[in-house]
Amino acid sequence: MSILRLLSVDLNSDTQEDAIEEETVAARNTTSQMSVDFEKYKHLRNAAPAGKPLPRTLKWVATLPPNVQPTALLRQYARIANVIAATWQHPTSLRSYLDCLFSDNRGNRQGFPPDVLNELIALKRYHDSLKSGRAAD
Repeated sequence: MSILRLLSVDLNSDTQEDAIEEETVAARNTTSQMSVDFEKYKHLRNAAPAGKPLPRTLKWVATLPPNVQPTALLRQYARIANVIAATWQHPTSLRSYLDCLFSDNRGNRQGFPPDVLNELIALKRYHDSLKSGRAAD
């Protein structure tokens, strides 16, 4: 007798179909170890950018002249203010980030409200004036 004949399974058998169905249901109801770990440590992850100004951002804003302090930006787009504060001492990174904010590469952005846009422009000009060694007005 062939070994293949010994291993052949009758798929029309009710018991075989029940066993397959039970395995399928059990597999769906089993929670994987990865999802358990994800839920267990979810509170430690910060997937979304901070929706409020970070302490270092508030310290950075306090060092700016009053006419350059981005109050509307802090209220409406704190995550952007956080990135600007973090890159303020790195001119190349700051320039690149600001350029991305001012340009629309995707074609579907609405743009910033006028008060936020004016603050971003003022920040850019102030930073440029620091590089050139003259104080901003």
